[in-house]
Amino acid sequence: MEEKLKILIEKCVAILDAESINEVWHFYNHDEYEMALEGLLIELTSAGKYPSNYDFDQLNELVVYYDLKNEAVFDVNIWDKYICWRKII
Repeated sequence: MEEKLKILIEKCVAILDAESINEVWHFYNHDEYEMALEGLLIELTSAGKYPSNYDFDQLNELVVYYDLKNEAVFDVNIWDKYICWRKII
């Protein structure tokens, strides 16, 4: 799953600011994959952006695998925000 997350982060480099991506990479590089994904989703949902060349079934797989519905660290509402964001993209 870490490789799928890495691919997602790489695809978001072009649509998110460098500071946000650097924070995501920080967590990823320290094996804090759940925090990297959550941080990435916070940035994507806040910006209303998405990587147009990414398979969203894989994104769903990551969100479920890392259990962001129950294990959020930064934003306890990230699951609800993710669901709403998915409906508009």
